[in-house]
Amino acid sequence: MPRPKVAYSRLHAQDIAASLKHERPDLAQADYLYLLYLQRAGRIIDAVHERHCRNAFGISSAEMRVLFALRRSGPAYALRPTELFRSLLVTSGAITKQVDRLIATGYVDRQPGPEKSGGFLIHLTQEGFDVADAALSALADSSVVSHSTLTAKERQTLLKLSEKILLDMEARIEANEG
Repeated sequence: MPRPKVAYSRLHAQDIAASLKHERPDLAQADYLYLLYLQRAGRIIDAVHERHCRNAFGISSAEMRVLFALRRSGPAYALRPTELFRSLLVTSGAITKQVDRLIATGYVDRQPGPEKSGGFLIHLTQEGFDVADAALSALADSSVVSHSTLTAKERQTLLKLSEKILLDMEARIEANEG
């Protein structure tokens, strides 16, 4: 059964702001609205990326994130399953399923780990490497957000602010897990 289409109103962000201002005039919008905007933007990006990954590469965006994690790990492009699920913030069961599907596509394989530590490593195959690179290039050239929407300076500012937010969130997650 196909997924229902999500309506993307050009004015949705303004509708959110106006309705929340009406319903919660006691709150400063600057304290929460950017989070709602980022959340909605993330959902739109996820939906577009999911569709692209399935159409172009025959895998889910979650599986593509595994390929990206392996690709950025550098030569030998291999990680332990534990490193994967921790870096991707998913469960070990989710990684196992994703890796099994990626093995079936030929994008990754399991290899024995170093003798002293045992276990195994998830290794990016040459085909997986090529797919990860093609997908990353497509992401950089994505039409989700036009490069003309933001100037180069604005993109750099957004990058710095996004990194600042993510570092704070990750630190809070770590603190709560400890």
